[in-house]
Order: sequence, then C-alpha cells, then structure tokens
Amino acid sequence: MPAAKLIELEDGFKVFASSIMEVRFLHDEIFRAGCYDHVALPQPPLVVDAGANIGMFALYIKRRYPAAEILAFEPTPESAAVLRQNIGLHGLAGITVHEVALGSQSDQAAPFTYYPAAPGSSTRYPQQSGPAKEAVGRIFSPRVAERLYRGLDITVPVERLSAFLAPDRPVDLLKIDVEGAELDVLQGVDPPQWPLIRQAIVEVQEHADRLAAVCDLLNSHGLEPSVGPGPRSDTDSPSRMVHAVRR
Repeated sequence: MPAAKLIELEDGFKVFASSIMEVRFLHDEIFRAGCYDHVALPQPPLVVDAGANIGMFALYIKRRYPAAEILAFEPTPESAAVLRQNIGLHGLAGITVHEVALGSQSDQAAPFTYYPAAPGSSTRYPQQSGPAKEAVGRIFSPRVAERLYRGLDITVPVERLSAFLAPDRPVDLLKIDVEGAELDVLQGVDPPQWPLIRQAIVEVQEHADRLAAVCDLLNSHGLEPSVGPGPRSDTDSPSRMVHAVRR
C-alpha cells in the first residue's frame, strides 16, 4: 500500500495523503472550485460525512464551521487511518470516525473494492465504475485510468445510518459521496428519523435510474431536491450533485 505523505496544497495548508494526484484533485474541487460553497449551515452544525475518505470534506467544514460536530464514515482501513492522521495534524475536535460503510442492511463482511491509487473511488459496486474510469481516461490517459482503477478485493463492515443518529438531534447536513451506494445509505435511515435531516447533498453516480430514485426518495421524506452538475463542472464526469433542503 502507498504510505501516506505530507502534502502542501496551499500556503500553510498541508494534509496526509496516499495519492498525491487524488488529493490535489479533491482540493481543487472542494477548496478552489467551491463545490460545497452554496451550502449554508447553522452554528454549530451536526454533519454526517458518508464517504469521508481522508477527510478533505471534514477539513473544509471545520474551516467554515470550527465548532461543527462531524460523524465521519470511512470503511477502508487505509483511508480511515489517513483520516485520523489529518484530524490529528490539524488538531481538530468534534470529529468521530466510524470505520464502517453505510448501507440499507447490516453486514459484518461485505465485498468491497479498494483502489490504492485512487482511494476516493473505492466502492461496493466496482462493476459500475466504467463511466468514471472512462472520464478519467479522457482527462488524463487510458493508461493512467488503468493504473488508478487497479483494485484490491477486501471486505468491510456495513451498518445502517439510523444506528448512529440520536432520536432528538437534528442533522444539519447529510453529505453522501459513496461511489454508487447512494441509495443504500439513504435506505438505512428509519422513517421516524427522516424529519431530523434538514439538508442533504449527494453525489450521484449515474447508473440506470439511480438519479431519479435518489430524488424521489428525498422528496418522499419532505426534502426538496435540485440537481446540478458534478463537483467538477469543467469535466465530463458521469456524476451529478443533488442538493435537497427540507420544505
């Protein structure tokens, strides 16, 4: 496995990462292109970070909302370890790391594909990674795409999100970036807990009718979804961003 290295992304802002290419791409998406800048939260917010990877979104939230409480879910041991390194590096409090995947049903050993060169693309559904891989091949080259999507088969524990939600604490933002398992995460919320979720932002990997299914599910639970381009609108990424706010 690639060892995590300390990378300087901008003046004074450093993170640990095992993939330099990926962390620079994430930094551009989140901090420079501002793909989450339109999301407004109260002070102090409770944020659920499903698909936390190495913590770039968590670092972004903590920069904007220092008192935020974050429940971070990252199933792969390697990425979870780097996530904890970055939390320690920046001296952050209020972030709880859960080393599990979120899904519709609990499973102690679910099949999972981990991409060491592109940890953020790791997925429970590698058979659906074709469009994303093709997009990477067009941005860089097919050879680079082949290297980035060279996966390892592992197993990870899966839990339902409901198991981690307090019965009386509103979730100010549910952020989901889970490479094809978006519906699984949403289906892991029990009906009585849906009113707690005030806002959601979901990166949806387009496959069959998944985008419509995500929007329909959010709408059925009182959240008004709007669909925009993926995080990097200057690329031909096969993903879309769904932002849903409670009516």
